[in-house]
Amino acid sequence: NNGRPPPGGGPSNGRPPGRWGSAMDAFPLQRGGGNHYYYYYNATPPLRNPNLQDNICDALMREGKLDIQKPEPFYGHNLCKWRTFLTQCLTMFQAKPLTFQLESSCVAFTTSYLQGIAFDHYTALLRFNPNSLVLSNWQAFAQEFLSKFGVFDTVAEAEKNLFNLWMRNDKQFTTFII
Repeated sequence: NNGRPPPGGGPSNGRPPGRWGSAMDAFPLQRGGGNHYYYYYNATPPLRNPNLQDNICDALMREGKLDIQKPEPFYGHNLCKWRTFLTQCLTMFQAKPLTFQLESSCVAFTTSYLQGIAFDHYTALLRFNPNSLVLSNWQAFAQEFLSKFGVFDTVAEAEKNLFNLWMRNDKQFTTFII
């Protein structure tokens, strides 16, 4: 060690940050002379190619191999399912940030899982207002569909759900802890 930090910004002493001790000593040594805490410290593998285009292709290939659960189709009939549907889509966007770096990609992905009256509303927007911000901006899209297919009064919905909540004899209290 010549006093310079290793490639990728790891600690200059070759040890992991904090007090990890010898627990990390079994971490495999890396090629290219980097210290063996590189992956842990930087949370992603080092770039293999100096060419930016190749690195982006490699990252997209890694994203493509992720097995993320796809959202259940949203039909628009059950208003309580909108939030779950939206959360499933957001999970996909978080897991694959390169694929969904454009807001229009997020909107296109989400609309591919619309069915029934929700899909009918989307096609009406396409036909009668093709330049609508809703079709290319994620926030505008989410707000539009929330106003049409989301729960209107979330307080009343929560009260109704709490009123109907009861514990059967074959269940445990921990099932109901949020």
